[in-house]
Amino acid sequence: MTTTLTRLRRAIGIGVTTLIVLCGCGFDPSDHALPGAGVHGPTYRLNLEFTSLLSLPAGADVRSGGISVGTLKSISLEPHSAVAHIDVRDSVVVPAGTRAELRLTTMLGDIYIALLPPDSDGAAPLRDGDTIPLAQTDPGPQVEQMLERIATFVNGGSVIRLQDSIARLNDVLPDDPAQTRALASAAAKDVSDAAGNLDQIDRIVKATDDLSQRLHDARDQIGFTFSDTARRRLDRVPYFMEAVLNTVIDANTLVTGLQWLIPRLPHINENLAKIVPLIREPSPSATQLAGNAAAMVGLVRDKLIPFLLGPGVDLRQVSIVGSPGDSTKDALVLLRMIGAMP
Repeated sequence: MTTTLTRLRRAIGIGVTTLIVLCGCGFDPSDHALPGAGVHGPTYRLNLEFTSLLSLPAGADVRSGGISVGTLKSISLEPHSAVAHIDVRDSVVVPAGTRAELRLTTMLGDIYIALLPPDSDGAAPLRDGDTIPLAQTDPGPQVEQMLERIATFVNGGSVIRLQDSIARLNDVLPDDPAQTRALASAAAKDVSDAAGNLDQIDRIVKATDDLSQRLHDARDQIGFTFSDTARRRLDRVPYFMEAVLNTVIDANTLVTGLQWLIPRLPHINENLAKIVPLIREPSPSATQLAGNAAAMVGLVRDKLIPFLLGPGVDLRQVSIVGSPGDSTKDALVLLRMIGAMP
């Protein structure tokens, strides 16, 4: 009997232990809000896409305008984003175009999700199952990143460099406080003048921007200017300038040699007025010559040039002067003389 009770107690203990273990494995703290936290009553589900949800705790608060309107239900991982599934009270209207950000209550406080409605009114409200896309969310700076940047700033020597800069500034400033006040007054006046001429500063900035844009548009030409091809062409410039200067010097020499002609131009014009009519007479065309010029051209073209190219004599008639004899006999005698007949 005792052995049976002992076995029964062991079986009951094992069963209770197994039940506790199974209950513990199936218990998710995020499914149960702490007293005074979370939302109560009917809710609807929204899905928020973030690039990162690092350090966002389960059951994180969802706020809009500083008021708690929902709670984080779960997080799922998608191929290109992390999706936070939140439950929002039915009485809260979240319009389309709302942005979602991760924020901190304090420097080292809890992270919560902030819903930022759009500035414009009239947007349709989001319904159960809608998604706020990645373009409308901002994970914000994480605590780890902030601490890492602060550590980098401190350990990287930035504080020491800042101290050295302040020490150099103190060395540059005059020892007399009156001079320092005068310097500060002049600097304040300069800043005031700059504030009163913001339109001129804007004009200068705009002109600088236009110049930068023109330089950007002409980057190919500027690049060619500093290229090897442009350098070789630039090396030829001295030779080109030397040739131009030599041409100018030669032209000057020619003009100097023709100075004697300038006083005689009126007489030359008178002589040309008399000689030209003798050389050429009026003709219907500027390319057609008439008068003595045409006769001279005909003589050279039709007489001299053919004779120089192939000189010869063209016998058209031979006669014996003072011989009244028979012309036939004279022809026979002539043929015998030239060997044409025996």
